[in-house]
Amino acid sequence: MFIAEALANKGESKLILRPRRFGKSLNMSMLKAFLEIGSPKALFNGLAIEEQHGLCDEHQGKHPVIFLSFKSITGSDFPEALDELALIISREADRLSIGDGCPELKPSENAVFARMSEKQADKNDVKSSILLMSMALHRRYGKKAIVLIDEYDAPINQSFQMKYYEEMILLFRGLLGQALKGNPFVEFAVLTGILRISKESIFSGVNNISVYSALDEEYSAHFGFTEGEVAAMLSYYSLEGRMADMKEYYDGYRMGAYKMFNPWSVVRQCSRMLVRKNAEPEKFWVNTATNDLTREMLMSDGLEALSSIEDLITGGTVEKGISILAAYRDLIDANDSDAVWEMLFMAGYLTWVRKTGDEMYELRAPNLEVRSALRKDALSWAMSAMPIGKGKADELYAALLAGEAEKAEAIINDLLESVLSVKDGVVVHGSFTVKQERHYHLIVTALLACSNWEAASEAESGDGYLDTLCTNRDANAAIIIEEKFMKKGDDDERLLAEAQKAIDQIIEKRYAKRVEGYKTIVAVGITYASRKCKIIIKRLK
Repeated sequence: MFIAEALANKGESKLILRPRRFGKSLNMSMLKAFLEIGSPKALFNGLAIEEQHGLCDEHQGKHPVIFLSFKSITGSDFPEALDELALIISREADRLSIGDGCPELKPSENAVFARMSEKQADKNDVKSSILLMSMALHRRYGKKAIVLIDEYDAPINQSFQMKYYEEMILLFRGLLGQALKGNPFVEFAVLTGILRISKESIFSGVNNISVYSALDEEYSAHFGFTEGEVAAMLSYYSLEGRMADMKEYYDGYRMGAYKMFNPWSVVRQCSRMLVRKNAEPEKFWVNTATNDLTREMLMSDGLEALSSIEDLITGGTVEKGISILAAYRDLIDANDSDAVWEMLFMAGYLTWVRKTGDEMYELRAPNLEVRSALRKDALSWAMSAMPIGKGKADELYAALLAGEAEKAEAIINDLLESVLSVKDGVVVHGSFTVKQERHYHLIVTALLACSNWEAASEAESGDGYLDTLCTNRDANAAIIIEEKFMKKGDDDERLLAEAQKAIDQIIEKRYAKRVEGYKTIVAVGITYASRKCKIIIKRLK
């Protein structure tokens, strides 16, 4: 039914914004297959759109369509990206029989596409290309063309990462301006992407383009899977008992009026479970992402941004301004952390819970898959920004395995002293807050992660959730860490007493159950007070 909604207002060009892997390309291919002259109608037999008899009679197989996808543009510099863009457009021209002696165009106009296919095109050739294709199709069929552009912002994102952003912005302003601004040969356009590049005026003068993001009701049912759709899929494959895993790992997105699952991850996990019914959920979507946005935010705001990330990792929320007018320029010129939060939202790392004010929203990480990605990014930043290295991590593990508590204390105390300061929001007097405890936990976890050991936070085991679980299959060893926090003024004796309570908790709640197959199991209780810790180590096995 995306087709029906897209055709409801034919005079309006549409930009639909959704995260990666949310079905944008599939929907655009479907729209092309329905509209394009010569497409087989049998593709839609038995589908919901077939019930829209009047719409099918008017539109199915009746329109010339220009279909372009820019997601594969990965040029490391502007000339390379220009050649890639030109080649994509020239291939679409070839598919439409435009450019090789096309009778609807003058020889000089056909030559534009010849240069593009031979990687000899200049910027003006590319800028005029969609306009020329629409002109040729209009002359051929006597009908205005429909323009579909998938992942329109992928080249701009690449240009930002590779430092040729300004040149790409100027190119796209000309390309989309000529294609959509007062073009008498285009009926309407549908574009998809992740971000609206607004402040750079890419759409300058394109008065009839409407933007629809995850905050809007329009199109909200058509990108991603609803709970009912996921339940139907699981039922079809006799996997009904796996719904809880699907919800924990892949649910939680709010798209307009709908709560949605990540479709990419759901399909991938279903595919795995068909091979092995009890397959544990995997983190598919996050493995297709980069951590550039999170890193930008952490580099500009440091531990302040880290505090918000930690809230999200543990299932909490943050309140931020979201206007969908995020601009890459804001990251360059103003260190605008608000722009990074907007981009994290648009990219799918965050979803909205409710509107709290004028362009203010309560946001959260939608599910376990995304929370793990944010944690990984935060740890990556901590390991690169702080004086942490593999050598220190190996020293700490060796001390813990050997029961050398004082040596382990010295390693952690040196790290805390070098990283934490009053301006970072860590107390010198008084009690720890939840936020401050998380700073300590993440910093120590970052150290533990700088090794061949696997370090997992908030791992479920026995009768609860332990703070940190470290495992090393090669060494056949596991270390269970439980942390406590106290006031600065507490003496060593009281700190050690609290550390002993942590050891008792590990034993009483059977935290070792998850790793009982390991040859060596060590329990570690750590108590922090300001920039100081005391440790008790007990070998369980």
